[in-house]
Amino acid sequence: MKAILLIIKFITLAIIYLFILRVFYFMVTDLRRRGNRVFGQAETSRASNGAELVVISSNDPALKQGEVIHLGRQTHLGRGSHNNIKMTSSFASHNHARIIFQDDGFFLEDLNSINGTYINGVRVSEPVPLVHGDTVGIAGVTFKFVRWEYEVE
Repeated sequence: MKAILLIIKFITLAIIYLFILRVFYFMVTDLRRRGNRVFGQAETSRASNGAELVVISSNDPALKQGEVIHLGRQTHLGRGSHNNIKMTSSFASHNHARIIFQDDGFFLEDLNSINGTYINGVRVSEPVPLVHGDTVGIAGVTFKFVRWEYEVE
């Protein structure tokens, strides 16, 4: 009887340790995923008049509602691993869109994606200037474009 209780104790401890290791593994994986997104953007260098995209709604598990993504001089969006904003939705193209900073402004450009890129509900066919408060729709994800220069002045 004592041997059975001892075995049950060891099994219970093993389950608890496995649970703790699994939670730790998921935390580290999530931190690496988020860290790669931030460091990937640092390579493109931040623009002098900064801006960010805030995820308003998302059908993509890689992008959570409320997530904030800082924009650099060039920020690429799509399914490809080289993109700054990596999407997993099958509706996103490998190279879907990009946001570029030039002439003191940010411009949204669709990169010939099949399902299109939308700004304030209108499909983009050529580079379009982004204005504070614009909504950007890509593959079931809606972003809000925010310029921080308005808060700094």
